[in-house]
Amino acid sequence: MILIISQIVGLAAVGLYLLSYQLKKRKQIVWTTFFSNVLYVLQYILLGAYSGAVMDALCTVGSFFSGKKHSPKLRTYIKPIAVINLIIIAVAGVSIAAAQRSLIELLPVVGTLFQTGGLWCEDEQTIRKFGLCSAPFWLAYNFISQAYGAALGSVLVIISVVTAMIRYRKKTTDN
Repeated sequence: MILIISQIVGLAAVGLYLLSYQLKKRKQIVWTTFFSNVLYVLQYILLGAYSGAVMDALCTVGSFFSGKKHSPKLRTYIKPIAVINLIIIAVAGVSIAAAQRSLIELLPVVGTLFQTGGLWCEDEQTIRKFGLCSAPFWLAYNFISQAYGAALGSVLVIISVVTAMIRYRKKTTDN
C-alpha cells in the first residue's frame, strides 16, 4: 500500500514539476518547483530513498530562498545564502554517498546542484537549461530507487523543458 501511495505522490510531484517549466515567469517557476519538491520529499521518505529525500529537502530550501531573493530583508544576503545552500547540498550528498558506500547516491546530488543552481538564476531560459541538465541524474536515481512515477516524470521533464525552451525562445529579427 505504501508503494502505491508513494507512486501517487510522485506523480503529483511530477505534474507540478512539469507545469513549472511551462510557466512563463521566474517567480511562477520557482514556487511551483518548491511545492513539487515538497511532494518529492514525501515520496522518497515513503520509499525509504533517503538520499533523494534529503536532496529534495535541500532543494526545497533553495527554492524557498530563491523565491524570496528580491525581498528587501534578504536582498543583501542572497548571494551568500545561494552559495551556502549549494555547498550544503554538495557536502550532505557526498556524506550520504560515503556513509552508504554507494556512488548511486551521488546522482541526486548532481541533479539537485543543477536544479537548485538554476533556480537562483534570473533568466527563465537559464533556469530551464539547468533543469534539463538535472533531469538525467534524477532519471537514473529514480529508476534505481524504484520511484517509477518520478522516473517517468524525469523523461517527461526533459520533453517539457525542451518544449518550453522552444516555446519561449527569444526571437531575433533579421535586418
